[in-house]
Amino acid sequence: YYVLEETCRFIRKRLDEGKTVPCISVNFSRRHLEEDYLVKKIVNVIDKYGIDHGYIEIELTESEDFQNYEIMSEIVDGLRSEGIATSIDDFGTGYSNFDRILSLKLDVVKFDRSLLLMADQDANSRFMLDYFSTAFERLGYKVLYEGVETDAQEELCIISHADYLQGYKFSKPIPIEELPRFLTRG
Repeated sequence: YYVLEETCRFIRKRLDEGKTVPCISVNFSRRHLEEDYLVKKIVNVIDKYGIDHGYIEIELTESEDFQNYEIMSEIVDGLRSEGIATSIDDFGTGYSNFDRILSLKLDVVKFDRSLLLMADQDANSRFMLDYFSTAFERLGYKVLYEGVETDAQEELCIISHADYLQGYKFSKPIPIEELPRFLTRG
């Protein structure tokens, strides 16, 4: 909640300065998914700053020990009804599968870095990466590739229908105080 609060504070400041603001993703873990009134708590934080819900994307992380996809589905549906986009983190790491993702009706699927690393080394893995990405694209999902570090990986992602890229090639993690400078560098 602290990160969501700081993100909303940052967005409000940028808007008040008349600057553009991209949609910013905030991670919530499996532990948060088990909280009562999670959607309401998220909406309350966003509304406290008077910003449009479209500026926030909630990134859900799943794990082996979280099996209740009915709860996750209710959260995704609740966020969507509030105009808040959702994504699932680390697709391809062992717990994600197509039926779960399709049943959740997410906006973005984030491909784990491990898929990119395998595709960078092997033609069969490259085929699978492209296959998954094409399938999600045709189903109306956006695809984000995590862990992009080189020009070759960036090109591979673009060829494989990437909507978004994330990784050290673009920026290492930075303190929120450096974000305005990062956003203005183009």
